[in-house]
Amino acid sequence: MKIAIIGNIGSGKTLLLAIIGKFTKKKIFSNFQLDLPQYNELEIIDLLNLENNIVVFIDEAYTWLESRTSMSTLNRYLSYIIFQSRKRSIDIYTTSQMFSSVDIRFREQSDIIIQCKRVNNDFYYTFKDFHNRKISTFILPFEKAEKYFHIYDTYEIVEPNHKQELEYNLLLQYPDKLLEKVKEIANDIKDKLGKRITHDSIKAILLLNGYKTSYEKYIYLYLKEGLIL
Repeated sequence: MKIAIIGNIGSGKTLLLAIIGKFTKKKIFSNFQLDLPQYNELEIIDLLNLENNIVVFIDEAYTWLESRTSMSTLNRYLSYIIFQSRKRSIDIYTTSQMFSSVDIRFREQSDIIIQCKRVNNDFYYTFKDFHNRKISTFILPFEKAEKYFHIYDTYEIVEPNHKQELEYNLLLQYPDKLLEKVKEIANDIKDKLGKRITHDSIKAILLLNGYKTSYEKYIYLYLKEGLIL
């Protein structure tokens, strides 16, 4: 089942996930930390080998499923997971501030959409169940909600999966900043390279150390040719 949770900052989206997690007996795979015994950290690579009969939480879903990158490998693979989720008993919960920021395939596959808002410190949740064609509203008073605040960190930042690509494309517009970044990365990896300063060895070391391989040509010029001063 696919459940989409939508609302502004502070409207109780992550709070609702924490409450759901508190009362589920299934393993939880989440891209944000939960102080629960059934919590397991979820990284993008983990999506390749998800277990059956689990719950998946993707907070700030646009960071993984942005609509403008709808043909990305990640989006297409997650489409496959959602299509198979009922057979595999996987419940997938996503949160987002704007529903339109999430890939249309995930929007259209939502079984339930929950709209969140905060009024006078209380949390209002409107459930739209498309299978049963029902709409219902649940109000969670603040004094009850605060019992679940310890389960998660409301200030935890969920980083975009393509953050490095965004940074790289931005740096291309600022050569001085790009050079600073190239020097920073080159100084970090040069000892690991040793005398193996080739295009392939640089790409391999960049990949193994979590850097975007697009920097390779600039690092090669910096370390091998000395053309960047």
